[in-house]
Amino acid sequence: MAEKSFKKRISNGDLLVGTFIKTPNYQIVELLSSCNIPFIALDAEHAPFTKTDLDTCLLAAKPDTPVVVRVPSLAEHDALSVLDMGANGIIFPHINNQEDATRAVNISKYKSIEFKSGRRGFSNSSRSGQYGDVNIDQMISSSNNSISVICQIEEGKAVENINEIVNVNGIDCLFIGRADLAVTLGCDDINDKKVNDAIDKVIVAAKKAGISLGIYLPDARSLNQWTEKGFSFFIVGSDQSHLKYSISQIINI
Repeated sequence: MAEKSFKKRISNGDLLVGTFIKTPNYQIVELLSSCNIPFIALDAEHAPFTKTDLDTCLLAAKPDTPVVVRVPSLAEHDALSVLDMGANGIIFPHINNQEDATRAVNISKYKSIEFKSGRRGFSNSSRSGQYGDVNIDQMISSSNNSISVICQIEEGKAVENINEIVNVNGIDCLFIGRADLAVTLGCDDINDKKVNDAIDKVIVAAKKAGISLGIYLPDARSLNQWTEKGFSFFIVGSDQSHLKYSISQIINI
């Protein structure tokens, strides 16, 4: 039996635990790939990745380790770039309504029977098209069936509009950003009741729509708590936080 694709593992709710990379260096990615980590998330929203950095980091992880990229915005050129480089999926920040979610899907998908409004620019001359070896039909089918669209829910507005967001075809996962959610809700603690109530509303809508749930955690101590709530896609800490923790263990001996 063929191994399930990364996209299928996300949408099926398989347990996936990865980490953010915030240091724009391909050797970090290469090192983590050697650890058989289920996936890596390159944070191009909050870390200073250039296009060249993203390209070399994606190359360093190939072919065995899936990589998703958190892009800085819903700008079409950002999504196109990382998909052409071979990213397995995109985390889109600040998805606040149906229009945002629809745009995220459309710029990730080629126009097809299923995605009639798909608007990803076509080129098979990049890494994702094996430098010209994949024909148009193969490229469209393969990409549309393998690229994961992950929508980040991190504002009060998103929670208010969650029922319309989950009705957009093509979303594989809703990813909760608790810190931003807390700020927009006027809280100074990610464990505030208002934050948890908002997350519960997202959970209900996602489960009803059959969309997987993901969340960022600073460490793995509460992972079981969130799996019990129905979460399956986790980004735990970052290369920087893991390094800081390891160093603190050395200097505090």
